[in-house]
Amino acid sequence: MSEQMSPGEAAQALDEIQRRQQQVIDQATVPGWYWWSVGALMVVLAVGVDIRTPAALGVAVTVFVVGLLSATAMVVRGQFLRARLRNGLLDGRGVVAILGFVALIVGCTLGLAFGLRAAGVPYPATLACVAGGIAMGLGGPVLMRTLRRIMLANRAGSAQ
Repeated sequence: MSEQMSPGEAAQALDEIQRRQQQVIDQATVPGWYWWSVGALMVVLAVGVDIRTPAALGVAVTVFVVGLLSATAMVVRGQFLRARLRNGLLDGRGVVAILGFVALIVGCTLGLAFGLRAAGVPYPATLACVAGGIAMGLGGPVLMRTLRRIMLANRAGSAQ
C-alpha cells in the first residue's frame, strides 16, 4: 500500500475487523440446548444407578455415553465448520470459569445425593441429578455469556 489511509478509513477498517471477530466468537458459543441435554443425560444415568440392576445400569450408561458423545459431536462439528478460534481468546479467567462451573455442578450434585441418601430419601441420585441437570441447563448459558465477554475483551484491537 503506497497510499495512506485517512483516519476515517482506518476507523472503518478496525470496526469491520472487530465486527468479524465478534461473529467468530458468537459462532463458537455452545448452544443452550446442549446444556439441557447434558442435564437430562445426567438424570438418565442417575436413574440407572438408583434402580441398581445390571440391566438398568447398562442401559443408562449406554444412553448417557452415546447421548453425550452425540450432542458434543454435533456442537463441536458445527463450530469447526463455522469458526476456528485462535489461541489467546480464552485466558486464565475463562479456564477458571469453566472449571468452577463444572466443580460447582458436580460438587453440589454429589453433596445433595449423599445428603439425600443419608436421610433415607428414595432415589437420591435421581433427585440430585434433576437438581444438577436444572443447574446445568440454567447455568450453561450464563457460563457462555461469561466466556463470550472474556473472548471479546481478548480479541485483537480491544483495550486491554
